[in-house]
Amino acid sequence: MRSNQARYWLAAGVLALGLNGAYQDGQFAFVHRLTDRTSEMVARSSERGGQFVAMAQLFFGQSAADADRAQAAIQRVQSKIVCERVANAQRRIAMAHVREQIAQAHLQQKMAMAHMKMDKVRMITIDQANRFRDCSGLGHIVVNMPNIPKVEISNLPNIEMPDLSDLPDVPQPSSHDPI
Repeated sequence: MRSNQARYWLAAGVLALGLNGAYQDGQFAFVHRLTDRTSEMVARSSERGGQFVAMAQLFFGQSAADADRAQAAIQRVQSKIVCERVANAQRRIAMAHVREQIAQAHLQQKMAMAHMKMDKVRMITIDQANRFRDCSGLGHIVVNMPNIPKVEISNLPNIEMPDLSDLPDVPQPSSHDPI
């Protein structure tokens, strides 16, 4: 019986930790909005309550010292609410910076992979060109390229390039094989 209760409490604790982590990461936007609205409502209520306390003190004729203590207590509550709002805003800003850094790192990783694959293609092309450079049977071809128009490439899609190591090796011609 007690082991079952311990398991339930352990499961409830793990669930609470997971939900708290997700909340701190900003995954529950509706809960964040709810807490913001709640803190705004508490701020308005405390302000309105301060006004009612001041009116009641004037009506019942209490001393100015009591009114000052009540006003100081209301200001402490309001300052706590302001501090909480500032902390929430700073946490959101920090999460946005982390997300931006993760996106930049991901983009740099993709760019590095593309550069590596382009270098590999370049090396294969140079190797293939060098194989046939000294062949006497091949003539040199000159191609005149007209002015190529400039193409806007700012919105390129994400293209997956196959790994070039899967390509079969091309047999190299021997000195007595025909081309």
